[in-house]
Order: sequence, then C-alpha cells, then structure tokens
Amino acid sequence: LLLAEPKGNPNIASRNSPVVLESKDLKIWFPIRRGIFRLTKGYIKAVDGVSFQLRQAHTLGIVGESGSGKTTLALGLLRLEKSRGKIIFLGEKLQSKNWKQLRSIRKNMQIVFQDPYGSLSPRMSVRQIIEEGMKIHLPDIKFEERSQLIDATLMEVGLDSQIQNRYPHEFSGGQRQRIAIARALVLKPRLIVLDEPTSALDMSVQSQIVDLLRELQKKHKISYLFISHDLKVVKALADQVIVMKEGKIIEQGTAEKIFLEPVENYTKALIKAAFEIETIETI
Repeated sequence: LLLAEPKGNPNIASRNSPVVLESKDLKIWFPIRRGIFRLTKGYIKAVDGVSFQLRQAHTLGIVGESGSGKTTLALGLLRLEKSRGKIIFLGEKLQSKNWKQLRSIRKNMQIVFQDPYGSLSPRMSVRQIIEEGMKIHLPDIKFEERSQLIDATLMEVGLDSQIQNRYPHEFSGGQRQRIAIARALVLKPRLIVLDEPTSALDMSVQSQIVDLLRELQKKHKISYLFISHDLKVVKALADQVIVMKEGKIIEQGTAEKIFLEPVENYTKALIKAAFEIETIETI
C-alpha cells in the first residue's frame, strides 16, 4: 500500500495553448441573517476575489484545508452557485448568460464528484447513467450510435462494455468512479471539474484513477480543474497549482515552483504535512 501511492508527472502541454477557463475577481459571499426580520448582518466570504487562467490540456490543482473554499469555487465557476466577478469559458462570459443560454454550454463543462457511492443513482443502470447527459445535450443521436459511443467510453475508462445493464451497487468504489468519469467523458467536454475524485478510494485504486485521468487528458486534450487536499495526488496530476485559505488565493504558480520553492508559511506547512516521511524500524 505504501508503494501504491500516486506517482509519475503531469502531462506536458503547450504554455501557449488557448485559454479554456478564466476567472477574474470572483466572489461568492453568503449573507449572515439575524433577528426577526432576517436582516443581513454580515457575510461569509467563501470565495473572495479569485483570479486565474486554465489552458487547454492543462490541469489546475486547487489545494487547501477543509473550509478553504475549494468546492465552492468550483460550483461558482460552473454557475451552480451565485457569484460576482467574471467567469469566461471558451471566450464567453458566463455571468451574462441565463439558464437557457447556459444549457448549450454545459455539454463542454462536466464534473466528477468526490463520493462514487452517492453520485450515482442506485435506481439507474450503468447505461442509463451514462446516456442521461447524451439525451439532454445530444438529442439527435440515434440509438445505435449512442450505444456505440457508450461502449467505446466504457472501454476507455477500463470497464467492460457488457456491464451496461448492471447497477451501481454491484461495483467497487474504483469501478463506480470510472463509471462517473465515463458519464462526464461521453459528452467530449473541454473541461472536467474533479472534486476530490480519489479521496474515497483505496490507495492502490487512487493510483489507477490518476493514471487513467492522465491518459484521457493526453488523448482528448481535456482541461482539468482538480480539487484535492491530498498534495501527493495533486503533484502527480497538476502542472499549475492554486493554494487557497479562507476563500482567498495565498499562492499560485507552476506545480514545480509551488512544491520546490513555496513562499507562504501556510503552503510550506501543507507540503510538510503531506510529504513528511516517518522512519519505520523493523524489530
């Protein structure tokens, strides 16, 4: 198990590749209401002035302790939380889009959640889970073509195409997360948000999922927004890193710079906690 931790290096992508996602001074504040009239007395600043760029085929790792605003930032970028500031996806300003206009854009921005047990409906078969997004975003595809695409996607994530009529409870955690990745991948998105996708998995399975994500990114030129508190996984997958604390970015840069030459004491503490090796003596 000790030897099974994620290894390897992030994919190498061009620094001049087009920008897929950009955030400018993004803020997500939740009002604190008190009293009989529920007047606003203050705000919880979950995300407070976050700016960054994510380019095609690159992985941006977002790290920080629990409650630092990582997941809230991701939900805001996907327009699943109300926010202020600018969100630019594939050259379009998302803040100016209404729900109907966003629907046509969502095909290109997908998410894989942390919990492979809770993110898949137990009442739906593997086929129904994967084709649900296709029926919404690709309604003109015929049944036969849809079946072929599902077969190919399952094989891409390392699963047998014959499992389509089975249900999530019949699979292990790693297999369920592969199904969740297939659900996102089948739409051929330009961006996939990965919200702690390996934290609920065994160490050996984590390594397999990281290898799979690198392989899929290299093949399809997908951009990843990778959220994690596990810096070993981030180091193996991300080429750019953002360090968040209390809703703010306190440090950002290339993964190499962040891991080898951190500036902030908070970043140094996170890295020390993640990579500190204990000496084990065999008696």
